[in-house]
Order: sequence, then C-alpha cells, then structure tokens
Amino acid sequence: MLSAGRKFLEQELGDGLYPDPVHAFVHFLREVHPGECTITCAISRTSSRRSVVTVELKRAAAAAAAAAAATVKNQRETPNTAASPSLITTTLGVFTYADISKEQGLTQEPHHPPTKAAAAAAAIRPSLPNRQTECTTIDDPVVDATPVTRKVHWVAPRSANGLWGHRLGGHNREVWLSFRDGTKFSDILHLAYLSDLPLHPAATHTPDFYAKHAISTLCLSIEFKRRPDPSTEWVLTRSTSYQIARGRYDVSLQIYDESGALLALSQHVVFVTDLKPGRAGGRL
Repeated sequence: MLSAGRKFLEQELGDGLYPDPVHAFVHFLREVHPGECTITCAISRTSSRRSVVTVELKRAAAAAAAAAAATVKNQRETPNTAASPSLITTTLGVFTYADISKEQGLTQEPHHPPTKAAAAAAAIRPSLPNRQTECTTIDDPVVDATPVTRKVHWVAPRSANGLWGHRLGGHNREVWLSFRDGTKFSDILHLAYLSDLPLHPAATHTPDFYAKHAISTLCLSIEFKRRPDPSTEWVLTRSTSYQIARGRYDVSLQIYDESGALLALSQHVVFVTDLKPGRAGGRL
C-alpha cells in the first residue's frame, strides 16, 4: 500500500517530489485472504514539503464474489454484461510522504545540554545486544508458520528462562532480523515490512504462547526517521508493551541499524484470543 501510494504521487505530481514515506497509519478493518485485491489512492493534502495520501485495500465481498462466480460458471451473461462484484475495504491507510534528504528544522539529542546526569543516563541505556556472543538463532517452527515470517532470519538474545529476546526483562523483547535470500534493507519500505514483525511482549511470560493464543493487529502507526543505508544487512527491533489486559495490549517498536542509529518507530494496538485445541498461532 505504501508503494502504491508513492507510485500514485509520482503519476499525479511528478517523480521525485515526495520519495519517502515519513508517517503511516494503517487500520485493519477485515481479514485479508489470499486472492485478487484492488488498491485505490486519493490525495488528501499537498504542500511544498509533504503530501498526504489515503490508500484503501479492497476485495470483493464474499457473497457478491460467489454470485459473480456462479454467474460466470453458468454462462448466463454476455461479454458486455459480466457480473462485477461489489468491493469492500479491508485495510485503510493514511500515508504522509516527503523528501527526507531535504528535511530541515529543530534537532536535539535526547539529553541536551550535556550534564553529568545526562551522561549517567546515557551510560545505563541498554546497548544493542551482540549478535555473535549474546544471541542465538530462533529455530522454533513458528518462525516458518507464515510466508512473511519465513522470509527473515530471527536471531535473539539468549535468556535463562528459555524465552526469546528477553534480555531486558519485563515486557521488553529484542531480535535481530535479516532477509534469508541476502536482500539488503536498501529501501525505506523495508522498514514498514519490519514494523509488523516484532517479538510480541505478551509472549514474554508464557512458554508456548503461540501454540495457545492467536493475535491480530487492530491498527499501527509508523514514523520513518531516516533512510537505511543501502548496504544494511541486519537490523534490530526492540518491542515494549506498557499494559497487557483483558485481551488487548499495546506494542511500541524501535528499529535500529547495526551502528545504533534509529531508523523507525511504530505503535500497535493488538488483540489476543485463546486458540482452540489443535490450532497454532502463526505470528511472532
């Protein structure tokens, strides 16, 4: 959807004016099943620095699609009167595009001006876990449960309790990710892909969490901080939940490159339900 919005802006306003998404809000209205979909785009606002595009992912309503298929099968229409099933919106996105290379304005470090207290705070902020000495490859079958999760390597800090990525304790998880086919994180759109792949903090305190529960994202918001270097092979995602209660929880996600540079932030609202016996969850 982000790619479609960017291509739409190029067609409508010209190539190169707004090459980068800087923010994305996505609301998942209905489950999207495999099959043909339609994407529609509309410009909501444009200024000299930014453009906002509303993007909808649509597919045929089940009843209408079945009726249309039956009509075609029974050959009751002519080529000019073929049934056209009505479309329903399954996913709604509001995307803001700009040119990150031209952004200017106020810039501050987290602790400014420098003080002894700031230096002490910086010293205790957790560094990125060492992938070679502190981490292990996640080889649980859940990693290969979906076409999305099986595209990447999952390398997480070791934990005495056997739970992945639980180095920092509490509802905090960390994982290193890289593409299995060797593709580099060369496009800012790759960060959007990763934003929906956190190690969910809700699983921190429950062994075999994904065999017992199903999770579904209601909505997510992503802010893109910078373009990744085209040679980026590994990124770290750090996820945190502030409250898990009554089958609903939040996920705050940070994405870093190997140098520790912050690439993107995202915020999720997630529902969790109990799985019936015999089913297994397919999300990390």
